[in-house]
Amino acid sequence: MKRFQTLAKVCAFGVVALSAGTAAAWQYYPGIAFKAAYASDAACFNVHSYSGLVNNCTTTRLAIASVPMWTTGYHPTTVQIYGNNSWCETTTVNGVGNGAHLGTATYTVAGPMAWQTINTGDRYVWEDFAIVFRCGLQSGGILGGFTID
Repeated sequence: MKRFQTLAKVCAFGVVALSAGTAAAWQYYPGIAFKAAYASDAACFNVHSYSGLVNNCTTTRLAIASVPMWTTGYHPTTVQIYGNNSWCETTTVNGVGNGAHLGTATYTVAGPMAWQTINTGDRYVWEDFAIVFRCGLQSGGILGGFTID
């Protein structure tokens, strides 16, 4: 029964990787899995190429994504981002809906805009709860994707 419930959860979120009833060892999500953190910023974000999310406004905007996890423990996270002066952080959601195990904001390297993979840290997750990604994306910046292990 647990295996069927996990499969149902996986299908509901479009994640096709499944291994013996638990989340896959490595998962990739495209940048378009992010959305504007505030409704007023929704017009700033558009699809870039096939799967990236680009900020077309003239100021930095906040984008968020939430990924449910099915295995308890630490999960390393990274974000692929085009830009500089942009940042991302991760947190986990505990059983009462509060943020727990908040990571520090990780910034892109200063200088000209370039594709970078930033390590947003290891997050402890309780079974059936989520990892939340928050990114401040500068003007013209692109969220290419993010990974969880």
